[in-house]
Amino acid sequence: MTLCSLTLSAQSQVYELHPAVGDTIDKLEIRKYFLFSDYLGDSIDYVIIRQNKDLFTLEGISGGTEAINIPISKDEILLQKEQVEKLSSYFSAVSEKDSANFEAFPHKASMGDSVNISNFDLNITPEFIKSVKKDMRRKFWEEKRKEIDSNRKKGMIF
Repeated sequence: MTLCSLTLSAQSQVYELHPAVGDTIDKLEIRKYFLFSDYLGDSIDYVIIRQNKDLFTLEGISGGTEAINIPISKDEILLQKEQVEKLSSYFSAVSEKDSANFEAFPHKASMGDSVNISNFDLNITPEFIKSVKKDMRRKFWEEKRKEIDSNRKKGMIF
């Protein structure tokens, strides 16, 4: 009688780090979310995270072939996941429509004074937007004060 032993090994499954990046993280997402900077170089086109129980493996693909295959800890996965979550929240907050009404603050700039910035890669933060609003309000009220002072000199109340 022959004994046969059958061992089943669990296959590793593709692990989705975060819905914002999906299960295949390409080069743009790696740069956008600053992912796995300790492990990856510029030659990696995309990465896939594989999970086998509590073991994680980072597979980097370059030119259609596997370039790296690095075991990483669950703590590192959680750290990267948190980083994507924070940056994703930040990006969505920055892209929300601003409630400020700039037309309420007239300015003297003509259309000829405007600049086309669509070709530039700008990172406009909420703090920058607030400072622009504050400057516009300050300029508006400076002009209003000058107008009021001028009217007072002419004997008008307002």
